[in-house]
Amino acid sequence: MAGPDPSNPPANGGIRTGFRFAFRPQAFVMVAAGAAVFYAAQGAVVGFVHSYWSSSYRVVTFEMQEWRPNDGTPYVAGRFVDPPGDSPFHLAGAIVGGKRVLDEVPTVAFEPGATVPVWYSPEAPLFAYNGEWTNAVPVAALPERPGWGKVVVHALATLVIAILGVWAFVWVAKRASAEVGALPPRR
Repeated sequence: MAGPDPSNPPANGGIRTGFRFAFRPQAFVMVAAGAAVFYAAQGAVVGFVHSYWSSSYRVVTFEMQEWRPNDGTPYVAGRFVDPPGDSPFHLAGAIVGGKRVLDEVPTVAFEPGATVPVWYSPEAPLFAYNGEWTNAVPVAALPERPGWGKVVVHALATLVIAILGVWAFVWVAKRASAEVGALPPRR
């Protein structure tokens, strides 16, 4: 059994330490596949919310009241005009060409008192997936809400991309290890 070389003891009192950088090309494949899965899953997640809570969505009127810069992430504060109005409420804003507009519909400029029709469900969750909101979406940005077909197509695309990503990861890892080879055993 080969052990550490007694003629070359460690300088720090018996503990061998060190740092070694190793390039692993499969890490790039893993990050690229993860990003592709993230974007493919976006349609499935947003479509699922719209489909599952489909019966509770309705078109309501949002009244813009105040522009809030919010440290670089602006939004429009307002309220729902239609009863039972959930007040207050906010829509994402943006500055395009020096104009204050709604983020999802840059053609709609902010004006206090102006109204915008939005899809809203009091039961559906309110969150954004990669900037795409699931609730209180302006009708101009989403004229037709997604259905189960979009969920199935995007879920299958996500699954296919994930499988191809795992396959590519394994293929690149095997190829890289075959080219690099194994380290020789210590003597």
